[in-house]
Amino acid sequence: MTLVCVRLEESFGVVRITALADARASIRREDGTFKTVSDTTAKLFAVPVRCYPLNLTPVIGAWTDPYFETMIGLGFSGSCFEALTVIAHISQSLSALVAPNGDSPVPTRDGLVNLISRLCETYFAHHSGDGKPLLLLIIFGFEDGKPWIAKVFWDQPTGVKSCVEWATDGTLVTVGQDQLFRQYTEQWRTRIQKHREGVAKKAPPALGDTTFEQQLEISRHDVAERKSVEEEMLRQIESEFATSIGGVLQRLELGVEDGRVVAGFTHDDRPYLDGASYTVTPGTLLGPIAIVEKMGRQVRKSDV
Repeated sequence: MTLVCVRLEESFGVVRITALADARASIRREDGTFKTVSDTTAKLFAVPVRCYPLNLTPVIGAWTDPYFETMIGLGFSGSCFEALTVIAHISQSLSALVAPNGDSPVPTRDGLVNLISRLCETYFAHHSGDGKPLLLLIIFGFEDGKPWIAKVFWDQPTGVKSCVEWATDGTLVTVGQDQLFRQYTEQWRTRIQKHREGVAKKAPPALGDTTFEQQLEISRHDVAERKSVEEEMLRQIESEFATSIGGVLQRLELGVEDGRVVAGFTHDDRPYLDGASYTVTPGTLLGPIAIVEKMGRQVRKSDV
């Protein structure tokens, strides 16, 4: 099992959906304990959604010139092989949505969640069931600038279930081994938000608005809230009781820039995986550049 957290946050005037996940993949031994397979498994994905008119390229049969594009985020907990396979199918389907009636409809959050649910259902309908697979997906995105977050679950006893909600200030959605994480995180957030609201109430009565200094202080509180959530995630990762949670803390953020949904990945301490020391063009530099921001507010034990 793993831990994935998705929340709506705002700092310095930028609204975004932020997802955090640990990177550990493990298997359960016969005695019930866990054996770590990898501490660098990708569990957060930015998936393009593209809509096309009914116009195929000749010979190759590829869809070209989408009339609509957006981006959604995916995070998973549960069986890694099954989750990564399902996410691959989801990515393939969402990147080739076609409108055959000559109109130009755009996808809705409910429609996307329904398609993802059906893809999960049909995949497991042809699964042997060996290993008692379990899949928990968190999906998130924007519809007309409004943020939303959904869950899709699948297990053998109950089949597929889903739920979706509009994200509002204070929304926090988690899957996996999340009980203690939610408890401690909510305590942190309550204290920080209380102080934040106290700062906002000090606005000059005549102006009816906050001063620049107050706005800056409020943004600092928003950043502190984000860091406290990350720190609690790190505490869970490093807990001796959370043997199936661990590895690198990963973060994916979705935001709206000039009406377009954009995604940004930030990772912590796995430089050997980001490929930054390689170029894909001889004679010059062209390679991945990692966006690096230290997670949490304290130095991790592994950094010392």
